[in-house]
Amino acid sequence: MKQNETKSPLRLSKISKQHSIPDKWTKTVNDYNNYIKEYIKHYKKALKGNSNSLIRYPYLKAKSESLGKRLGKAQKQGMLTEKQVQKILRIQLKIINACYE
Repeated sequence: MKQNETKSPLRLSKISKQHSIPDKWTKTVNDYNNYIKEYIKHYKKALKGNSNSLIRYPYLKAKSESLGKRLGKAQKQGMLTEKQVQKILRIQLKIINACYE
């Protein structure tokens, strides 16, 4: 009976770790999405000469690029789900579309 009791907590810890990793990356993808939204907003305003946006734009660009690289590495290592990868591609498409408007 003791052997079953010791195996059960180990299984639970493995299951919770497996669920926490995709949740971690989902949060990172959502953060990336939020930074890109702000980046695009301030990019457009900076083009019009808004001084506040000119100040914020470089920080947002650096932060979004950093998150993008981090997500790219995670994708290469196979740590992201298919849904997360698709969301990243949609986010990157937003950047491309904003640059060509």
